[in-house]
Amino acid sequence: MIKLINGSIFDSKCDLLIIPCDSYGNMTHAVREGLKMNGFPYKVRPMELGDIYFVQNVSSFSNASIIGYAASVDGKTVVSSKDTIRQLAHKVGKYCEENSLTKVNIPLLGTGAGKVPAKDAYLALSDEFSKSEMVTFCVYVLSEDIFNELKTEKPQINTNRIHNPRVFISYTAADLANRNWVKQFVCKLRESGVDARVDIFHLKPGQDLPQWMTNELIMADKVLLICDKYYAEKADSRRGGVGWETMIIQGDMLSHQEQNKYIAILRDENIDQSLPIYIKSRYALNWAEDGKADREFDELLLYLFDCDTEPPIGEIPLHILARLDNASSR
Repeated sequence: MIKLINGSIFDSKCDLLIIPCDSYGNMTHAVREGLKMNGFPYKVRPMELGDIYFVQNVSSFSNASIIGYAASVDGKTVVSSKDTIRQLAHKVGKYCEENSLTKVNIPLLGTGAGKVPAKDAYLALSDEFSKSEMVTFCVYVLSEDIFNELKTEKPQINTNRIHNPRVFISYTAADLANRNWVKQFVCKLRESGVDARVDIFHLKPGQDLPQWMTNELIMADKVLLICDKYYAEKADSRRGGVGWETMIIQGDMLSHQEQNKYIAILRDENIDQSLPIYIKSRYALNWAEDGKADREFDELLLYLFDCDTEPPIGEIPLHILARLDNASSR
């Protein structure tokens, strides 16, 4: 999916943030200031034109997990081209597929110092990004006039494609059997079209753990809390990763009054012992019984895809209508 946005690449959270630079590694003052204000690393290194240098972001509380420094302008001739932008877009798309990334913030590459017309740059990005089914590419344009001009351009994408919900799985690995169950559960969700996210598959070496958890919680459409007695203990005592996630979740609930983002799934028969205090008043799915997860999995999918689960309201029976008519005529 491609989204054209009037604003700055630093405006919203993403998995991958693309930073424009030249082949010497230089960038504009505005971009350097954006990196500094958001706590992003400033990496300067020579690259070939059309190359991109990906860096894991290990700073805390920033808006992206990975930074991609894209050599979109030749440092010697100070020019770019539509082919260069298309080459960079292809590398970005491939990197996202290989690393299970689903949201990218990218500027309109090559249109500043590179002198590529805005329309050509946008179409070059769109040609490549439209090939990806699972990634949302947010193309940012600073100029409102250029944004309004590009809005009329229609990239060849399937605008009717169903959104794959991004779902973060919060759990504790204190019990090995529970960890194995979570791993299989995530695989089943992903096979069913859900972009299920969990540390087992998505936390990479070198990443800052609190930042990774924070990013995943904020960017998730839904969060599944896999609750047992070990999870409740860590949540209530604010210990470990579960304790950190609990603080973020409670803050999100209070500030945004989230009603259906967080879904607790019980994996222990002792309900009182297995639910964290802050979630006890909310409706939870009780999957403690063997086989219940398999039986109710499809119902969970309806919630994750925000499907209407209410049965339709039919016609009022004739004998009721007759009684109502008689009552109103008196």
